[in-house]
Order: sequence, then structure tokens, then C-alpha cells
Amino acid sequence: MKKYCCLFLFVVFGIPLLPQQPSAQKSAPTAQSKSSSDKARVHSPSGDSPDREEVLKLLALLKVRDTIKITIDATKRQVQGSAEEMFRDKVPNPTPEQLKSLHALVEDAFSEISPEEIIKDVVPVYQRHFTKSDVAAVITFYSTPVGQKVLREQSAMARESMEATAAGQQRKMESLMARLELRVQKLALEEQNKNAPEKK
Repeated sequence: MKKYCCLFLFVVFGIPLLPQQPSAQKSAPTAQSKSSSDKARVHSPSGDSPDREEVLKLLALLKVRDTIKITIDATKRQVQGSAEEMFRDKVPNPTPEQLKSLHALVEDAFSEISPEEIIKDVVPVYQRHFTKSDVAAVITFYSTPVGQKVLREQSAMARESMEATAAGQQRKMESLMARLELRVQKLALEEQNKNAPEKK
């Protein structure tokens, strides 16, 4: 379950922004204890953090809610498959009713996860790392035809990039593993020879 949570968070928060360095104005850590609300939002030294509405406008432009919804659904399917596999280990021939109950458990668990709650938690992160001018620049970029094209094409580009590199990377990995296996065998043989009793 933990690996699915990690994958989920990576996909949700791996949303591209304007290809530029974030503002250098970042809040310095403090040793003073703060409430959870204070920790959630730390202003830049200039006090130029974007307000909630500005961040929500950016997230809407980036279609973050749609991305979160898609990711939740994909993660739910993976968890449902794993749960069914674990159930079949304990109950080899489950009935349709039993599987229906199992799927209902997963549905119920995921009903507690909503895009709105996730976005609410994300807003302070954007406020912490970006200034008003940063957010304005990103909004300006993604409001242009080129910016809209980036958003429109990024999924296909990511998929095609993986497909384009898969074969070459697999060959390299197979070659690497073969060389590694030979080195391991050689090392093991050397260790055996060192430990073998000397012949007189």
C-alpha cells in the first residue's frame, strides 16, 4: 500500500511549471515552535507570497484537479488488484459476492480521498515556494498558445519518451547485469581461493 501512496503523490505533485528557476526568496527555517497552520505557510522575506486565489487560479489552469482525479482512480485500481490478490491467497476460490464485498471495501476507503482536500493541502506549498510574480509569470506562460500546447501534449510526450527509450535502456540493463554477474562470480571465486587451505 505504501508504494502506491508514494506513486500517487509523485504523479500528483510532479506537475510541470514554467521552465525557470524558482524565486530565490525562500523562507529561512526557524527553531521556534509553530502551530501547524503557521508551518503550512511561511512567507518569503519580502512578504510577497501569492494569495490563495492566485494559487487556485494557477492550479485550475494546470488542470491539477483532473490530474488528481485520474491519479486517484488509477491508484484505486492498483490497490483493488493487490487487495484481490491478497484475498485470493487466503480464499482460493472466492465467490462473486465475496469479491463484490472486497471491492466495496476499497471503494469505501478511497471515498475519503477527494481532489478538493488535496488541493487545499497543496496551496500552502505553492505559497511557500513561489512569489506573486512567480505565479503571475507561470499563469502568463500557460495562458499563451504555446503554454496550452505544453499542457495538451505533455502526457503523450511522456508516454512516447518512455516508449522511445525503453528498448535501448533494456539492452543496456541486460548488458550491465551480465557484466555484474561475471564480476560477482569472479569475486566469489577469489574469496574461495583465499579461504581454501594451502596445499603442502
